Amino acid sequence: MKRRQTNADDKERGAVAVEFALVAPVLVALLIGIVEFSNAYNIQVSVTQASREAARTMAITKDTAKATAAGKAGAPSINSSLLSFDYSAATCPATSPASNALVKVTYTGPSLTGFFGSSLSVTGKGAMQCGG
Repeated sequence: MKRRQTNADDKERGAVAVEFALVAPVLVALLIGIVEFSNAYNIQVSVTQASREAARTMAITKDTAKATAAGKAGAPSINSSLLSFDYSAATCPATSPASNALVKVTYTGPSLTGFFGSSLSVTGKGAMQCGG
């Protein structure tokens, strides 16, 4: 009767698969978190840019329709129909050019993966001195 030689590889067979099964969910969650954060950051930058463009246009033209159009054009990477503009503090009287046109832009839309929640709400504020 021959005796089979055993080595260390036979004893550790399947250990790599078990270790991968333990580590894989953490790595996948980390990857999804990075993707979701980068998407939220992109939306935040776009909403801030939209508020700046709307405030600049509001300070020059004093027209909310033109300011809204400029704000939507200032955020081309997101769905502009999900943006809402608040001009309640955007008063630019002709007698006092030292005041500021303040615009608050809110974006409420779906998240990219839905892993950390189904919706995302982001706010941006823009200010520009009246009269340009």
